[in-house]
Amino acid sequence: MTPTETFAEEHNLCAIPADVARIKRQLRNFYSAVEKIDRPGHHYIQLHNGDSVRAALARQADLWGGMGVSMVLAEMPETWSPKYRASVCYHIAPLLDDVVNS
Repeated sequence: MTPTETFAEEHNLCAIPADVARIKRQLRNFYSAVEKIDRPGHHYIQLHNGDSVRAALARQADLWGGMGVSMVLAEMPETWSPKYRASVCYHIAPLLDDVVNS
């Protein structure tokens, strides 16, 4: 199984390689944007940066909504500290409301 097929299967996607490449690029773009908002470290991303984190995700059209958020959570860089990762989860959690309440 190719890495593209593995990614698509892990995230339950029916996607061609170009789709997977686009989604992976958008994930990288989002993670880079988050790192520019508040550089990674052993700390939480401050509350006042939450709107910026969600706006960075909104710019990545394929990642908006519950399915996109689930991919963001699953593919987060392992180099980020647990506190940093948890704060990203906290800031994008409101976008899961449509999944939980559907």
